[in-house]
Amino acid sequence: MCWTLDARDVHAARGARKAAAAALRAYTDSEETLSAAELIVGELLSNAARHSKGHACLELSRVEGGVQLSVHDTTPAFALDVSRPTDEYAESGRGLYIISELARRVSVVPLAGMGKRVCVTLELEVPQGELLDPCERPWLRHESGVCLRPRVTSYHPELIAT
Repeated sequence: MCWTLDARDVHAARGARKAAAAALRAYTDSEETLSAAELIVGELLSNAARHSKGHACLELSRVEGGVQLSVHDTTPAFALDVSRPTDEYAESGRGLYIISELARRVSVVPLAGMGKRVCVTLELEVPQGELLDPCERPWLRHESGVCLRPRVTSYHPELIAT
């Protein structure tokens, strides 16, 4: 499943976060798991809004041993540091640490010339063949299962509304 949005749009980010949680609700009754997923999606989209031009693609997919939440944006990859922040009361700098405490795995995948994808794996049993719906916009370019919409919209912002 794939949602594309301008992460700077609070309503769009909230809608994507709620839609991802609703999709996961089909596989768990655990409010703890659903709350963790919502928090992770919110943090990933917040990072996309803060560090990129805002164009992002949220993907939800089944991977071996769990569910992968990922956000693709147009900013370059970064060295992943999930260590505990030195100042726990700082205004920023805790998000990836919190995500790493909630998730089974966190990674950053560079997409040569097209930004990066931050991937977070949650332990959640999903039957094989589920959560494999392709991006809702098949006319957009995809590579290795990654929607390249953020790159497209950075050159054609009018596509955000479609």
